[in-house]
Amino acid sequence: MSDEGIKLKEPTNELKRILPLRSLVFYGIAMIIPMTIFTTYGIATTRTHGMVSFTYTIATIGMAFTAFSYSKMVKKYPMAGSAYTYVSKSMNPYVGFFGGWVLLLAYMVLPMLNYVVMGIYFSNLIPQIPASVFIVAAIIVVTWVNYRGIKLATIVDTVLVLLQLVFLAVFFIMVIKYILRGGGAGTLVDSKAYFNPTEFFKPGVGMPAILSGASMLALSFLGFDAIATLSEEAINPEKNVGKAIIIACVGAGCGFIIAMYFLQLAWPNTFFEIANKDSAAVELITRVTHSMGMKIFFTATFGAGLFISSLTGVASGARILYGMGKNGILPHRIFGKVHPKYKTPMYSILIMGLLGLIAIVISLENVTATVNFGSLLAFVFVNLSVVAQYFIRDNKKKGMDIIKYLIAPLCGALICFFIWAKVDTPSKIVGFSWIILGLVYLAIKTKFFRELPPEIME
Repeated sequence: MSDEGIKLKEPTNELKRILPLRSLVFYGIAMIIPMTIFTTYGIATTRTHGMVSFTYTIATIGMAFTAFSYSKMVKKYPMAGSAYTYVSKSMNPYVGFFGGWVLLLAYMVLPMLNYVVMGIYFSNLIPQIPASVFIVAAIIVVTWVNYRGIKLATIVDTVLVLLQLVFLAVFFIMVIKYILRGGGAGTLVDSKAYFNPTEFFKPGVGMPAILSGASMLALSFLGFDAIATLSEEAINPEKNVGKAIIIACVGAGCGFIIAMYFLQLAWPNTFFEIANKDSAAVELITRVTHSMGMKIFFTATFGAGLFISSLTGVASGARILYGMGKNGILPHRIFGKVHPKYKTPMYSILIMGLLGLIAIVISLENVTATVNFGSLLAFVFVNLSVVAQYFIRDNKKKGMDIIKYLIAPLCGALICFFIWAKVDTPSKIVGFSWIILGLVYLAIKTKFFRELPPEIME
């Protein structure tokens, strides 16, 4: 047989559409993680003087506007790349680069955050093993699962999310019993568990403290952006991705508000009685249950939540790198390559794994704020991209269009900006340093802005 008679099938350098609506929602919830309330519990309750439930309300309103903006942009551009894609297409490639660049910072740092927390909690449970051992082990497993494919990752996500929901159901039943037996506030109805005017009007508290707390809690909502990064792997993305984003954002926000209300009832003086704000959740568990078994169950389940958040964080960050590499703004040979068998952005995943090792030397509070610096600024860009695309470019300026494509996204942009402004100073230094690095890279890439960045391929 001649060579001419043989046709070899060339592997396509494309992602594979395999994810239904259900998988997208679970993926977003996995990124948000049902137990994320415990990650920043100590820090948030200290900053807000116990008004975490009210603070989550502010954050949820802002994020709901932003989720709506995401749903509109993903319908217009059902492609990988998230903020990078939306802003590039609706505004210009220069602004788009920075939209993707700041969001990339969030995704690069988010897995580090989870690794840090895993190290804190597991070393607290087993002091004989250094936190660094748990961190390295988590990085290896997360990288391997992502490398093998998004389908495996979403299956793992679904199983572990369900495990967390079981724990939360058991724990909150115990919290309610604890309160009804006279523990904590001793009642299930107490407005101060939601908003405490005595604390709110103290000097140094008020809305600045609430917005500072919201800047930490914004971490809880990064999951809906993670859904957007899977647009090229979603079935019917124009419909399903936007729907999944709104379901995940609003559903999670309402859950957080209710959960933090009951936790405040269980421990009304949390904000000044906490011994260690990084591991405050363990103190809460001990106070409510007085059970070592429950402490072990919590640590294991919480660890599972952190694992899936790392899993989805690496997957999403790798796909932003892929989106930027595919179009040549980052080196295509590295970031734009897909594994011929697993159809995953293999080099991007491996790089995310290597970056995770920084978790060994960073603190919880700083890494949390750094994640939110990038994500909140990217959210501002995405909200503005709706105005640029629909209101200006598509000229949708009649009736309800003014609300949907001008007022709503501007509200989302302003809320995200004000929350972003409250991110702590060390994280702003890291964030602005990252922006300067991006500016230098873009200048070199575009021959000092004499050329446009590469066009996004459909």
